[in-house]
Amino acid sequence: MLSAFCVCGAQEAGTQFNTESAEAFFAASPNLAQEEKKYLDSAESEYLKDSPETAAYAMCVSKYLSALGAAKDKASPAVKVKILSSPVFLKEFVSTLSPKDNIPVMFDILSKIEKSSPEKFDKYINLAAAIAIVFDAPPPESWPHGQVDTKLLPRVFPDPVKAFSDIVSARERGKFLMPTEKLSIEEAKYVVASVATDEDKQWAQKSVSVNIPNIVKLYSSIQYDHARLNAKQYDWNGPDYRLKTIKARGGICVDQAYFTAECAKARGVPAFVFSGAGSDGFHAWTAYMLRPGMWNFNVGRYEGARFVTGDTLDPQTWEKATDHNLNAMREGFRNGAKYALSEIHAGFAKYFLSKGDAAKAEAAARKSVAADPRNADAWQTMVAAMKKSEKPAKELAKVYEAAIKSFSKYPDIDAEFRREYMAMLVESGNAAAARKLSTSIILKTKSQRPDIAMEFARRELESDIADGSADKIISSYKRLLAPFKNDSAIATQGLTVPILNSLLKSGNVDCCREIMKATRQMFKGAKDASLKTSLDSLDQQIQNIADKKSN
Repeated sequence: MLSAFCVCGAQEAGTQFNTESAEAFFAASPNLAQEEKKYLDSAESEYLKDSPETAAYAMCVSKYLSALGAAKDKASPAVKVKILSSPVFLKEFVSTLSPKDNIPVMFDILSKIEKSSPEKFDKYINLAAAIAIVFDAPPPESWPHGQVDTKLLPRVFPDPVKAFSDIVSARERGKFLMPTEKLSIEEAKYVVASVATDEDKQWAQKSVSVNIPNIVKLYSSIQYDHARLNAKQYDWNGPDYRLKTIKARGGICVDQAYFTAECAKARGVPAFVFSGAGSDGFHAWTAYMLRPGMWNFNVGRYEGARFVTGDTLDPQTWEKATDHNLNAMREGFRNGAKYALSEIHAGFAKYFLSKGDAAKAEAAARKSVAADPRNADAWQTMVAAMKKSEKPAKELAKVYEAAIKSFSKYPDIDAEFRREYMAMLVESGNAAAARKLSTSIILKTKSQRPDIAMEFARRELESDIADGSADKIISSYKRLLAPFKNDSAIATQGLTVPILNSLLKSGNVDCCREIMKATRQMFKGAKDASLKTSLDSLDQQIQNIADKKSN
């Protein structure tokens, strides 16, 4: 357990709050703004005295008091005390809070849940918090996907107290496949974020026989409606959007993904719908949790759509979920002591940077990556601090290279740092070094993460198109296409078509023809029967555009 440092008269220094001391603290009607400042000053003081754990607890208390100040008296006395006197939950709670949260509504929901069942609240406190931070704002009409009318699937959450009670009841009646009380707040968000009806959830619990490994089979259990796709009826055309109706009628990818995710949630398994749009159109698939730290992000993700980067909405903020958030749920190392210490240092690095103290921010960030180099926020803060201090480009280059090396097994984060580093290299006139970085990640990710490989390949070619050199474009295209020689479908959809579109926008029809010649030459031995048809179609489209242009 963390050691603690307290600065108020109601609590002896060196100890954490317990129920008795928390009750005494609030009974004294403290000025929350003043106490928040005291704990913040204490946190900084303890950190600079090289007591990171003590400093971290003081920082958590400060952030909690700040949130209570914004709650506008919506937090009940019981909730105030229970959160402050639970150091493990307090840490997770304040680290989960977002600027997008509606703090008064969130605390009001927590208070109502606690009042309805104090003992269940204590046992399932992470679940209560997940409901509060998800239900504090209504979901957008485009969620969980935009291809069903709101009349058939109202985007309205249930009463939060009822939602809590129903989930706890299902868990305790043995309807769930994993223990709800052991989920983190972040994981629980993807159980509670559902607009499926009670009837749907009960039907899934009763009629869908599944275990955790076999959730993958739910996607293909929905018969694909090819006739609907061929008719380009992308929106649901059934009489209702109940799960059993989807099961009976079949559907297209969004319906398969929705069915899979909602059946998983009905059994207490965190899940969500991924979607992405590539040159071959829109596709949707499902992600679900196998166990803490292990997710399957590819349920229903077609082989031909591997180049598509999936998007989902964070149900807490209703913004696009970042790679960091999603990867955090998949990375078991984040539960270790080294990463916990790294997070403390990273938090103080951000704090010092927000105060304008770049030197202290950089120092704290370096301590963070020394504790565990797999902390992306720490590397980002270090870069920001060094830029603020106007450190030489050579020093920044070393940091970028170290960050890229640290995330060699995490392609999304590797790619993020490469983009920044490449931009810096290009700006400084070293385009060759930037291309070398690009080529290396293309080769590294071409098989397992072709979406990333294609993105970097397209970036290079877009740069060449902007330069206007036809010879350079063709040469680069051949070089960038070569790694995908044995993957013609992905290459043509993820690279050829987007580059043709870019060239056509600039009116470069002749270059398009050269691109097509190079493509046919590269894939002349391909066994894909549909490839010739696809390439013939592209040639015809280019010719049609050329004819219109000549007229």
